Amino acid sequence: MLGKLLHGLGAACVRLRWLVVGLWIVAAVGITLVVGQVGAVTNNNLTLPGADSQVAYDVLEQYFPPQQNGSSQVVFHTTTGRLDDGGAQQQAVTDTYNALIDVPHVASVTDPFANAASGLVSADGTYAFIPVLLDIDSGQLDEATAQVVFDAATKPANAIGMEVAVGGPVGAALSKQSTESSEVIGLLTAMLIMAFTFGSLVAMGLPILTAVFGLAIGVATIGLIGHLIDIPTIGPTLATMIGLGVGIDYALFLVTKHRSQVRQQQMAIRDSIAEAVATSGGAIVFAGGTVIVALLALAVAQIPFVTSLGYACAVAVFTAVLASLTLLPAMLAILGRGVDRLALPAFMQPRAKEPDATFWARWAAMVVRHPAISCAVALVIMVPLIIPLFTLTLGQSDTGVSSTSTTQREAFDLISAGFGPGYNGALVVSVLMDPPAQPSSEYTAKYDQATAMQTELESTQQTLTDQADSLTAQQDDLQSQEDDLNAQAATLEQEQADLQTQVDALNVQKTALEKQQADLQTQGAALSKQADDLQKQADSLTKQAADLQKQADSLTAQQQAAQQQAAAQAQSGADPATASANLAALQQTQASLTAQANDLTKQEADLKAQQDELNKEKADLEAQQADLQKQADALTKQGNELQAQADDLTAQGADLQAQADSLQAQADDLQTQGDQLQAQADDLTAQQTAAEQEQQDALALQDDLTAQVTTAGGDSRATDPRIVKLQDALATPSGVQRVIPPMVNDAGTAVVISVIATTRPADPATAQLVDQLRTEVIPPALSPGMQADVGGNTANNVDLATVITEKLPLVILTVIGLSFLLLLIAFRSLLIPLQAAITNLLSAAAAFGVVTAVFQWGWGLDLIGLSSPYGTVPIASFVPLMMFAALFGLSMDYEVFFISHVQGLHGKGMAHKDAVRSGLASSAKIISAAALIMIAVFGSFILIDDPIIKQFGVGLSVAVALAALLVLLLAPAMLTLFGERTWQLPKFLDKILPDLDLEGNKRSSNVLVPAGASTKDTPGSPPE
Repeated sequence: MLGKLLHGLGAACVRLRWLVVGLWIVAAVGITLVVGQVGAVTNNNLTLPGADSQVAYDVLEQYFPPQQNGSSQVVFHTTTGRLDDGGAQQQAVTDTYNALIDVPHVASVTDPFANAASGLVSADGTYAFIPVLLDIDSGQLDEATAQVVFDAATKPANAIGMEVAVGGPVGAALSKQSTESSEVIGLLTAMLIMAFTFGSLVAMGLPILTAVFGLAIGVATIGLIGHLIDIPTIGPTLATMIGLGVGIDYALFLVTKHRSQVRQQQMAIRDSIAEAVATSGGAIVFAGGTVIVALLALAVAQIPFVTSLGYACAVAVFTAVLASLTLLPAMLAILGRGVDRLALPAFMQPRAKEPDATFWARWAAMVVRHPAISCAVALVIMVPLIIPLFTLTLGQSDTGVSSTSTTQREAFDLISAGFGPGYNGALVVSVLMDPPAQPSSEYTAKYDQATAMQTELESTQQTLTDQADSLTAQQDDLQSQEDDLNAQAATLEQEQADLQTQVDALNVQKTALEKQQADLQTQGAALSKQADDLQKQADSLTKQAADLQKQADSLTAQQQAAQQQAAAQAQSGADPATASANLAALQQTQASLTAQANDLTKQEADLKAQQDELNKEKADLEAQQADLQKQADALTKQGNELQAQADDLTAQGADLQAQADSLQAQADDLQTQGDQLQAQADDLTAQQTAAEQEQQDALALQDDLTAQVTTAGGDSRATDPRIVKLQDALATPSGVQRVIPPMVNDAGTAVVISVIATTRPADPATAQLVDQLRTEVIPPALSPGMQADVGGNTANNVDLATVITEKLPLVILTVIGLSFLLLLIAFRSLLIPLQAAITNLLSAAAAFGVVTAVFQWGWGLDLIGLSSPYGTVPIASFVPLMMFAALFGLSMDYEVFFISHVQGLHGKGMAHKDAVRSGLASSAKIISAAALIMIAVFGSFILIDDPIIKQFGVGLSVAVALAALLVLLLAPAMLTLFGERTWQLPKFLDKILPDLDLEGNKRSSNVLVPAGASTKDTPGSPPE
């Protein structure tokens, strides 16, 4: 039945090949243009109906919008100085704050320097962050909007070379990993494998082209669906991984079938395409259907996040199946025999061998010949890989192990270093209050007391101020009078000083004059004495001169007498000799007297000269004495005048003293008044001291109130004892670093308290703290009428892990059950679905074990390019669930392809063992090639830095490898052990189950038209 429908579909695609290709092109272009206009929307909002975290989210959304959108932290770091020192770095942070206020979609921004108690600046001042709240959620936040916020947040800091990064929703929007390079690597690897498998580049290109077309439309469709439901950000990437892998595999199956029919059965191309769609197409439908059903079965978990991921991947698988069943046949029809063009060189072509001489034929013979040993070998391979599974712990995504090149990771590391890792994922405790929150009675009493004290203090202070103002005025008046008296006294003192200076100057002058007069008198006395001495000398000289004159006269007389005597004697004839002797003696005596006279004359002349000189000196002295007398008279006059002035100054001094005495009396009076004012001032000071003490008491009370209000987040209603009790309890666990003051809504009916853990969000200790708060801390701290729930991203992930742990068995049973039912319908056998379930469970368990060893144990993290500062990477809780659904469906590809071959051969009358051996030998090459392709596609995504994508890449590639191994080893071994019982079906099931005839064994033989038959190709049919 299904085969007939598919055959008709294949034939229609052959006939309308150009229309089909055109429709695909139009669809691809059209949906791309639509997405370009409306955008592809993804949303990481995690909705968990009934979970504590969901209730907390709903409280935020209802009472504190837009808090539910989450905060984006703009983090700053400096290695020089402090960010709060008022310098250029603080200015840059402030400029960032001011710039962010005006950015579109920014609902609120918090200034880190506005309140020291906010905790937005690290203790050492080298880190700070600005919380930015947007009015749109992560689904509405596109990269362009996030970039605008990022530019405004980083420009001022970058301008001065300061380190800055942005986390939260904005950082996440700008840290999305591109998958293009991984897709290209996966495609190139797939092309290489198919080139060697087909031996033709054209044949190789067809599955690639078909898969790309199907994937493009599928991913675009997912983007449009994101407008209707929340599609996680990772959804398109995961859909790309699965859609690309199955798209290539499905096309590979169909192209292989077609080329085999044309080459080996000499079938006409048109008929071969339709027959390939009818046979391999049936396997594709059931394989794809199984994958889709497995992905849609995730809905039973009732986790919207996981369900949306299933929807996204199912869409990609559906478009891959649709492309394989419509676009590929149309392209095969257009190419005709050209599908074998661009063949590889002969040495690169697969060597033609006898069917029984190939590797896979020998492999199949060995497995069928030793089924028990094959089963044991499979178990020996699987069991060691499964063992790590038993230590699997479901965790959450961890930004701390994401790529260090992203701003989201940079912000995470800066927050951790500056404030503590717990700041990267605060726990949000939402509380509903009935009755509404009210200020506590203690707070109200203290507030009223403080208000009364403040009023009383203000009144007392006003009275004291008035009194102080009055005293101040009086003191100012007294001070003014005192200043005037002091000024007058200073003036009097200055005048007295000036008078004294004048008196001193006059005394100096008088002393000088008296000294000059004394000197003049001394000089006059000396001159008089000298004149007297000179007079005495003159008198002596005069006397001597007189005596000499007398002697001269006497001598002259004697000479004359002697001359006369001589003459007489001569005349008398006396002895001439005697007379001559006497005359000579007289002459000698006269000569002597003459000499003496000359001497005396000379002395007299000298004395005369001395007398003249003395007279002159005397005259000069007399003149000087006269001058000195004049000066003395003048000095005497000046002295008299000075004495008069001194007498006048003395009189003035007496007046000044009298004035000074009056001023002193006034000063004494002022002092008395001042003492009285001082006494009043002292009394006021005492009153002021008492008032200040009361003020101190009031300030202490105010500080107590301030502390309460600060703890209450600035809202007095948060002093409600019920809130305080809960707040205090939240701070008690050792894993709590800080409790952020609560926020209270306007009505007082809702409260939000943020709790900062000491550990990072992904640390198991944080999950334990969430559980501790919910089970041990919060319940006993709640008062009647209160409902508290723990939320936030961290709690969301904890709840997700819890729900997935609870729902995982149900999902597994559902997927296995639906897959069992599909295989039961497809192959009309109970043992085949059982074998498939066992095979798939083993491969899934082994793949989980490998993922656990690599990520949770940390084995080989460096090999996959993942550097974790913690040595391990938590396994996101939804990864195993998604992996199981995806790989269970994907592994069914190989099961269906293999079993359909065996069933077709058995349906044609071949013995069961021979059918198993031949079916394995004929399908193993394609299964291994398909597995390699899918491994390459999935493995290429390991190159992406996102740790969750790496987990999917490792898990799915390992799962596919193990699934292919088990299909080629365990599945044929089990079928061999089952024997003919494989095909037995209870009668009641035989009657109700449809016979789909996947291989077309029961269809009319006229469907198969050999190439040499007489049936003519219709015009426009593909060449043969």
